[in-house]
Amino acid sequence: MDYHVPSVELAAKILKLLSRYKYKACSLTEIAAKLEMNKTTCLRVLRTLEREDFIRYDGETRKYSLGPYLIPLGNRASELVDLVSSAITELPTIAEQTGFTCVLVERLRNGKLIYIASAEPPREDVRITVSVGQQFPDIGAAFGRCFLAYDDEARWHELIAKGLPRYTDDTVVDGNVFLERLRDTRQLGYTVSHGELTPGFSSIAVPIFNKFGTVELVLAGLMVTSQISEEIETRTVRVLLDASERLSEWYGYQRRAPMERRV
Repeated sequence: MDYHVPSVELAAKILKLLSRYKYKACSLTEIAAKLEMNKTTCLRVLRTLEREDFIRYDGETRKYSLGPYLIPLGNRASELVDLVSSAITELPTIAEQTGFTCVLVERLRNGKLIYIASAEPPREDVRITVSVGQQFPDIGAAFGRCFLAYDDEARWHELIAKGLPRYTDDTVVDGNVFLERLRDTRQLGYTVSHGELTPGFSSIAVPIFNKFGTVELVLAGLMVTSQISEEIETRTVRVLLDASERLSEWYGYQRRAPMERRV
């Protein structure tokens, strides 16, 4: 049975909205408009969440933002999810080894992707800072390919039939190229994208598998495209693949065959 409690659903949507950097502080009118909900209903839920310290209200700006209780709640959740916590702990070391900002990406139920952790390399003049909690589409860059590559191929063709979205001039919108990149990702165990989601930025991504052989998380290095050379790309791929294999083993994944690597 699919249980549905509208007020709980609205509360969850509000928290998710305020967790996004773009909407980190919103008025009642903005929240109601964005969620397409009645303002009176939204206000009741907002005041309940405020009373429980899940959100806070600024009387001067008349805007709502995430509240203080979410900090210990998030820390506690991180501690309870031992494997994710272990992966997050590894992130600074991986960032130092690659020399690039490294992120962990999770796939949400709505198909979007979300940054759940990031680490910047020490002593680097050029670095990319990301906002944990930021969401983005699962098509168009290395992160999404690492998830999509291990989906049923029927979904690939469904996406092509709907029309592949274009985010930049470098976004892959040709169906044949799209399929080829997904198959290469599945075969190699990693993928690289240059400017497919944001002009001038590149990413190298690898999947982290769980014990069922499905992609649990994606680990990726982010860099300015001008920083990349063939030698640097090769070195970064090796570091990320090693980390992927180690973290996948923590999740109980047992590789059935040696992974081919073209690095």
